[in-house]
Amino acid sequence: MKNAKSIVVFALLLTVFQSQGQNKYDVQEEHSVKERPFQISLVPGFGTSKGPKEGYINQFSLNIIAGYEYSLAGAEFGGFYNVNQQNIHGAQFAGFGNAVGGDVSGAQFGGFVNTVQGKVHGLQSAGFVNVVNKEVQGTQLSGFINLADSIKGLQAAGAININKRNANAVQLAGLFNYAQDIEGTQVASLVNRAKHVKGTQIALINIADTVEKGVVVGLINVVKTGKHQLAIEHNEVMDINLAFRSGTSKLYSVLFAGIQAQSNFLWSYGAGFGTEFNLKNKWNSSVELTTQSINVKEEHHEELNLLNRLSWNIDYRVAQHLTVSAGPVFNVYVTKVYDPATGVYGDDIGLGTFYDETSSDTNIQMWVGYNFAIKF
Repeated sequence: MKNAKSIVVFALLLTVFQSQGQNKYDVQEEHSVKERPFQISLVPGFGTSKGPKEGYINQFSLNIIAGYEYSLAGAEFGGFYNVNQQNIHGAQFAGFGNAVGGDVSGAQFGGFVNTVQGKVHGLQSAGFVNVVNKEVQGTQLSGFINLADSIKGLQAAGAININKRNANAVQLAGLFNYAQDIEGTQVASLVNRAKHVKGTQIALINIADTVEKGVVVGLINVVKTGKHQLAIEHNEVMDINLAFRSGTSKLYSVLFAGIQAQSNFLWSYGAGFGTEFNLKNKWNSSVELTTQSINVKEEHHEELNLLNRLSWNIDYRVAQHLTVSAGPVFNVYVTKVYDPATGVYGDDIGLGTFYDETSSDTNIQMWVGYNFAIKF
């Protein structure tokens, strides 16, 4: 752990050194900038180069351990770290990291970290972290985290993508995406966060202030100007369901749990998606597709035992936060639960079953039911 901390501190010091050097030389040496075919250094100050104060743009740069140069128009290789005070045009390859005080037009490949004080037009690829203080036009790829002011293109990280401003891009993250405004797509396993969305969010949890011309897809969708609705429901299968709907009218998620408090006590939990259409004045219509696990008493069936429901509801808004809803439901019950004593598959939940067939130890039943709800 101490070694890892030392490496990170060393990388940060190199970046600060590079940034400070930029302020010292970028004006007074600008008039003397010239190209040279190559330079070779062991570490800064030990090699064919005297560093950025010479004002050379290198066409080829080789830093056996680390190097600190003025600029690059070609290719640079570093055993540990490459630092350039000004813009680079070309490609950097380093065992640990690359740092640039200006803009990058080309590509950076760092074993651990890439940092750019200006803009990037091209590709950043790092084993751990990419940092760009201004805009990225192109692609950021990292094993853990990407940081940028804004991006146009693709951001893909093993864990986290963060844009301080806009993202006209596709963001792919193992855990979390953030952009102030996203025009494109955010995909994460855990959380997406944006203030304004024009496109698509896909994650377990999606958070946005507004969603325009797009959809959010997740188990929990928190849209400030969207749908947040609790409901108490009753249907032919479960006496009481508690449901939560979140998202937008165009596409929202449904989470629910229910009980059947009869002699053969049943309980269930499930999820699904729905879409809502405005009809007239206080009338709306909604279509929902849900699936739920059916269980008996204190037991949880290990075998397949799912009830899938396609419902069509008519909603009437009684008050601002009070809506009543009712409609027919098409049910498809798929189960492998079998009682050898009775020879019966599944639980007794069907109402007027019109289809009941068994194939390869899987029973499928179909019937038409109903749903009634009070939504808050």
